Amino acid sequence: MKKLAVLSVLMATPLLWLLNNQVSAAPKRNTSESIHSQAKPTPAKWRKMNEKEEIDQIKSIINHRMGVAALNQLALEGFVGYDCKRSFYFNELYGNLQTLMRVKCNSPRGASSAIGYDEIRVIFNRFESNIEDFKIERVSKETGSPKTKLPD
Repeated sequence: MKKLAVLSVLMATPLLWLLNNQVSAAPKRNTSESIHSQAKPTPAKWRKMNEKEEIDQIKSIINHRMGVAALNQLALEGFVGYDCKRSFYFNELYGNLQTLMRVKCNSPRGASSAIGYDEIRVIFNRFESNIEDFKIERVSKETGSPKTKLPD
């Protein structure tokens, strides 16, 4: 038993030395260099959907529980009505896997009593054909320009 323990230590020591020297031999970089050398993500380019794509998008939203949850959020904030106009967009990089629904109403809306939002944007993220999650962006004059740049 003692021979086996001594043998395993003798065999492991050169491996540990090799691993230790490989890690310490790697060139060290400044934190700022490593941050700036990382590839920056390209900003999303959105393309407006045509009428058929919009109909397919609406069906997809209605047929998934996360889509219904997003619609419920729109309803809670008052962005459902005859004076509200909706438009749909594809992320050109991801296609149907990331879509955006934009809702603009004639008068400011929202759940906040302090700020009225001019529009609301819902970004749907999909895996295969299922809506995995959504993010909501509220746009108003008080909050400044929107984070998501749209073509129109």
